[in-house]
Amino acid sequence: MKFKTNVALLAFVYFYEIKGGEERRQEAEKSKQLFVFQDDDAQRLELLRGDDALVLDKGTGGWNLSAPMTDGADQEAVERYLRNLRECEREKVVVDSAAASAEQVAQYGLDAPRLKVRLQTEDGTEQVVAFGADSPTDRFTYAQLQGDNPEIFVVRAWRFDNLDKRAFDLRDRRVLAFAKDEVMQVQRWGTGGETVLARAEPDWQMHEPVVARAAADAVDGLLDKIDQAEIEAFVAEDPDADSLASYGLGERASQVEIALLVGADRAEKRLAIGGADQQGRWYARDASRPQVFLVDSTLVQELTKNISDLRDKKPLRFEREQVERIVLTRGAAPAFAADKDTSGVWHLSEPVGRDAKSWKLNSLLSDLEQLEVEGFADELPAEAAPAFSIEFHGEGQAAQPPEPRTYNRRATTRCTSSVVTTLPSWTWI
Repeated sequence: MKFKTNVALLAFVYFYEIKGGEERRQEAEKSKQLFVFQDDDAQRLELLRGDDALVLDKGTGGWNLSAPMTDGADQEAVERYLRNLRECEREKVVVDSAAASAEQVAQYGLDAPRLKVRLQTEDGTEQVVAFGADSPTDRFTYAQLQGDNPEIFVVRAWRFDNLDKRAFDLRDRRVLAFAKDEVMQVQRWGTGGETVLARAEPDWQMHEPVVARAAADAVDGLLDKIDQAEIEAFVAEDPDADSLASYGLGERASQVEIALLVGADRAEKRLAIGGADQQGRWYARDASRPQVFLVDSTLVQELTKNISDLRDKKPLRFEREQVERIVLTRGAAPAFAADKDTSGVWHLSEPVGRDAKSWKLNSLLSDLEQLEVEGFADELPAEAAPAFSIEFHGEGQAAQPPEPRTYNRRATTRCTSSVVTTLPSWTWI
């Protein structure tokens, strides 16, 4: 009998105290929530301030602004807002629903609420909460449920601050929406002429204004800057031609214009930069949107980079470990030739009878490996002659596409299948 009693007590403790206690705790927490809904249930969100309405609707492609303007929404910002809405809890009931009079509603600033939030879920159910004045200590904000249970309660003031958002906070503020990794070509027009950069995996190639290897890091940096740039302010929602001209965005009047060809279908994403405002920000426009907006000056600096900043500054590309022979010529006279044995030690084959210093030859390879162009000359004089030339030979040395370059001694360099390169003394301009 005693055993059965103990079993019954244990069962009671488990089902009522442990399992039942957890269920009661969840119910208590749920009863404190202002809005009760699942993540994917929300379909329409309205933020009402008097006659002003901010309306967001969820479509097949995500959230969009329906009022006070029609535009895309910042998906992450809206999801964050819904999360804050779901986590907002009533801290203390101030006036029971049965006792709430018109005077009390006015006393707590709820007769003309600062903000009213209306949420519509997938099944058509609406939940509405009005937010009134702050408490005397400014730690709480008075709120009231709309509907059958109009009790007045308080929420944490910082919870209200998280819900008190404007259209600018929730609309899509990306300067240009695109998938960076899918960009196949970059075109730029401006006072410096046209620039064309094309993806040539794993690198980038410049096609205009010269045919040359592009600096992959510089192109990636440019795309990163555009991808991460955000609109500073919206200036005009639907400007006419005269208004566009006043912002420096009239036809063929932009300071700089950039087009990205994205994906296999090469969809175009185009951004135009106009004039600057008094605060140093720049008027801009995404060709797929009617609005004119302001962008930060650092974006414009990136978009207007000099051509030389976008070109590859590595004159030599070689696999150092595969270099087995070095030949150096000064003018027309041979200086030395060195060969590397299977143990990695260098030996001089010319001039005969002299020992090679392996550390010096390895240091030479390191210097050449790290060598960078300081600038590019426009022309190569007909009388130009190389100061010296150096040849690398070795198994597996990959051929580089011929690319004329000019240096301080007006010499040219090109990489061939034997990796033959003509170099200047030291400084390249």
